[in-house]
Parts: sequence; C-alpha cells; structure tokens
Amino acid sequence: MQIIPLGNEPYLEWIRRRLTAQGFGLPAEPFPSLPASHAFAADGQALQYGGVLLDLKRATPDSCATRERNCREHGLGYVDVAANWQAPGVQQGFALFVGGSDRALDGARPVLDALAPLPGAWLHCGPAGSGHFVATVFEALSYAFGLLLQAGWTAPGETPRPPDWNHFFSQQKELATNLLQLSQLYLAQHPPQQDAHDPWQLLAHFALPAYQQSHYALILAQLIELALGQGLALQAIFDSLSQPHP
Repeated sequence: MQIIPLGNEPYLEWIRRRLTAQGFGLPAEPFPSLPASHAFAADGQALQYGGVLLDLKRATPDSCATRERNCREHGLGYVDVAANWQAPGVQQGFALFVGGSDRALDGARPVLDALAPLPGAWLHCGPAGSGHFVATVFEALSYAFGLLLQAGWTAPGETPRPPDWNHFFSQQKELATNLLQLSQLYLAQHPPQQDAHDPWQLLAHFALPAYQQSHYALILAQLIELALGQGLALQAIFDSLSQPHP
C-alpha cells in the first residue's frame, strides 16, 4: 500500500527517505497541501496511508480533536505523530510520540514501525493530541536542562565566572509556568476520574512501563500539575511576603 506525503515542510524529505529505505513506495513528489476533502489546515503536514491520516504538524489537544472529527467525517482514521524530524532519523529511525484510537493505530502501525528505530519502538501516549502534548513536555524538560548547562558554561580560554542564578531561576520559573498551563489545557480536554488524584497512586501508575499505561499523557499531565502547581503557589506566597509593605 502506497504512502502519500501531504505538505511541503523540508522534514518530509527525511521521512520520505526513511520510508523508502524501509520498502514503502511513495509518489515522486508530495502533494503541496492536504486534499480539500479532508483539509483541516491550509498548511497541514501529514502522511496518508490507506484509510488513516498521520498528522505531523504540532498542535494543541483541542486542535487535534477538531482534526480527528474532520477526518472521521470523511471516513478517515486520525493519528497525531510528533518527533524531532532530523536527518539522522533516516538511518537510525525517529523517536515517535503517538496519539490516536486503537483502531486508527492498527491502520497506521506499519508506517509507525517503519519510522521508528525498531518495530513497536514508539510511544502510544493516549487519544488524539496526546502525542503532540508529550513531545512538547519532553522538549521543555530538555530545554530546562540546557538552561542549567548554559548557566554554568564558560567559553574555552575565558576566565570562569559565577553563574547568573537570578536570570537562570527566572527562566526556569517562566518555563514551569508554561508547562503547567500546557498540562492544565490537556487536563481540561481529558478530565481525569474523580478518584484519580491520589499522588501515590499517580506515581505507582507512572512507574509502570509506558506500554502498559492506557493513557500515558494523562498521568504525566496530572503529575506536572501536582508538582508545579504547588511549587508556583509557594513561590507566589514567598514573592508576596518579600515585597516591601508601606
């Protein structure tokens, strides 16, 4: 069965090369945009494989839900696929974060197995939109670690200087706020059950291998809200107490 690339982003070339090396047939040129019958965005980037659309364009959970409904209206399954699409993936495969229903994933599985480093070596994060959410969280955590390295970095030959901790913690606080808002947005789209707020129970679920978790993204979002929500609330109290009063 042929895969049809849809869109014009440069990274589609790396995807094309990976799939071709894995034995898939692809058209000589990708379609410049999604066909009108199921176009959910003017600048959409996707792969169509049989009756499934694999959405490669990063989006919010709300947007992904809208795209899934649009695809369903036209008889298509919908899967969101997030990855760092770079040239090394042509040989090594891509680390994939995937969201979608079990039925849609069954249809997309051959393509996902081919794009991943090994068959099955991709993370099913939950329903549509969860793949993009988890990928964004992982990128934010990687960025936070990079800020720490940058804070203590000195160029070769320069005299070592103490890190600017005030600037560093300001960056971390801003990142934490954005990460908390992102998680709360996901939880608004996928409200957890009333009895699923116990911290120890959440940690026990999250400690399971990812493939054993029915909704990896939901547990991740709850843990982020639990950890960062309390931390930012305490920080706000300390900031208030430290302000001079008339």
